[in-house]
Amino acid sequence: MTSIKMEIGKRIRNFRISNNLTQAQLAESLDISTNFVSEVETGKKNISLEILCRLCQSYNLSADYILLGKDCSSSSQHTLSEYLFSLPADDIPTIIEYLEASMKLKKLEEEKKLKNTISQLR
Repeated sequence: MTSIKMEIGKRIRNFRISNNLTQAQLAESLDISTNFVSEVETGKKNISLEILCRLCQSYNLSADYILLGKDCSSSSQHTLSEYLFSLPADDIPTIIEYLEASMKLKKLEEEKKLKNTISQLR
């Protein structure tokens, strides 16, 4: 079974190669060692959140792609993180409140569906 570290490393390697970058060039742009790039690409080391953010911001990559393998690179599709980065800092608490309320509502709807299903089975 392939580990998550290996999968993430493969995606970083595939990105690097498809963009004609050497390990040294990628390492320099992210202010890390070439050896560390090699270890991440081969699944020997985990990439830190800080380096992942630098990678995604420097090369306009989606963290969804690096971490999950989901391609969100379409120009018409924006990830939530890209949208949040564009907001003024004082809007973030309002967005968080909205998201929390939406999650609570969804949970209540799921609980209601479950109760209906159980009552139908009786």
